[in-house]
Amino acid sequence: MKKLILSLALSILSIGMSFAQPKEGYIAYTIDVSSEDPDMAMGVAMFNGSKMELYFDGDKARTELDFGALMSMTTVINSKTDEVIILTGGMMGNNAVLTTSKEMEVDEGVTSESTVTLKKDKKTILGYKCKKAIITGADGNEMVYWYTDKISAISTDKTSSISQLPGMPLEYAVDRDGMVMTFIATIIELKLDEAAKVSKFSFTIPEGYEKMTYEELSSGMGGN
Repeated sequence: MKKLILSLALSILSIGMSFAQPKEGYIAYTIDVSSEDPDMAMGVAMFNGSKMELYFDGDKARTELDFGALMSMTTVINSKTDEVIILTGGMMGNNAVLTTSKEMEVDEGVTSESTVTLKKDKKTILGYKCKKAIITGADGNEMVYWYTDKISAISTDKTSSISQLPGMPLEYAVDRDGMVMTFIATIIELKLDEAAKVSKFSFTIPEGYEKMTYEELSSGMGGN
């Protein structure tokens, strides 16, 4: 379970680092977790109440993943300097990783070999008219995104197909080893206060966190 949670978190992180981003703001998502595999029912239940929060300010972005008592993962990215800090908590322990997006190769599941198909289907999310896009990976797997082109877009990773979406996804799903996480935006604020701009994009490692390498993190903390 520990490695599955870490794998899910890193998959979500890789996608989040390639998202179109508003110039400044905050977006909160609920995370609905499901699986058709009855053996994963207990694991699915453990994810109840999961959420994700995104903060953006120019070249900087912060992603906060909250899997309840299971795990938390916070990442701060400066796309201008290519600096990344990852903070994990919960069953993973309090750990900090200072790395770069280049070292992370943040295209897991969505690569330049993927194709983007824009559809005419529409739905409204939080008052934003969204359009449907399907990204088909090199392995044939499809990921469905509902995006709005009313939020200006930049990208931290211009090599990924997901960066070709014409706007910010407000609903999408991640499938990892049969566990599907559906993200649905619940709050959109296209402004940050000055205090948030300082506190949310810090690269200082908090007290009580153990520093490790990205390789140690991605390998599941040595397989423990």
